[in-house]
Amino acid sequence: MQFQWSPTFPRWPDESWANSALETLALKYDTVERHGWYDNLDLTVEQVLGDLSEGETVVDYSGGTGILAQRLLERDPSRQYGVVIADSSPKFLRLALEKFREEPRLAFRLIRYLREERRLQSLDEVLDLDGLGGPVDGLISTNAIHLYYGLVDTLSSWRRVMRPGGRVYIQSGNIRNPEAADGTWIIDETVEHIHRAAVEMVREDDAYADLRSVLNDEEYMGAHDRLRGKYFLPVRPLSTYTDALSQANLEIVDVTCRSIPARVDEWNSFLSVYHEGVLGWVGGAEKITGESANPEVVERRKMLIRDAMNRVFDGAEVFAANWTYIRARRSE
Repeated sequence: MQFQWSPTFPRWPDESWANSALETLALKYDTVERHGWYDNLDLTVEQVLGDLSEGETVVDYSGGTGILAQRLLERDPSRQYGVVIADSSPKFLRLALEKFREEPRLAFRLIRYLREERRLQSLDEVLDLDGLGGPVDGLISTNAIHLYYGLVDTLSSWRRVMRPGGRVYIQSGNIRNPEAADGTWIIDETVEHIHRAAVEMVREDDAYADLRSVLNDEEYMGAHDRLRGKYFLPVRPLSTYTDALSQANLEIVDVTCRSIPARVDEWNSFLSVYHEGVLGWVGGAEKITGESANPEVVERRKMLIRDAMNRVFDGAEVFAANWTYIRARRSE
């Protein structure tokens, strides 16, 4: 029997984001699903489908453009269950809707930023549980939890929308895990190494002599350091997340650590989308200078990112990235 949403729970609300045009950033981001390092989703897909029963409903929190949802559907096309993709980016959610408009098992909800309160909506403010027909059976968060502020509040809102026994699946490549294998990278920390390598190259290579003066401008470089820290947040230890889960009254089931091979060229392709956050000091980031860099400057910035990556990874084509997987549940 085909999965059916409650008649009082529309798959997506009639809101402005659902009727807007598709945007370039979302389309570019969505291409990462073809990158080899997105094999980090494989274990989560196995875990979710290993637990998920017909007729159940899960939330794909920070589900973005629907990359995880697509892998779940492809792995087991005939199983009938519901997935609510919830995300704070209207651009990403709009693309997810475009991709899965005709897939009846998927629903979509925007997590709004409440400007006056300076916070995102909690999940129980976003989901109409009465309309949905009751609490959900599970919640999944992939490649995103390291971005969350107010971690305990966020996790507590997850608990409030789940039934007793409801399951939580968390994973991220940006958790400092003491069980990580030697020689593996925390993927976002590569950005700081790329920045440092680029600075060294500018100091050493006369081809970049025109950029050397900005390296001595502490205010300018400091502003770009802070901007880089907003794009790629400081890495927090595993205990940050396990402690927050406990404080939110979610019981930890297990923690798994895996090494995921990442191709340098694919990671370069991803970082090139966010070139202003990586090496914005090359030509100046618009968020700091107030002026957008011209295409020639942007191309030079991207070339320096690529060359710095080659230095960081010593010309290797692949590097090993560490991913951490946490399973938890609502015990009562």
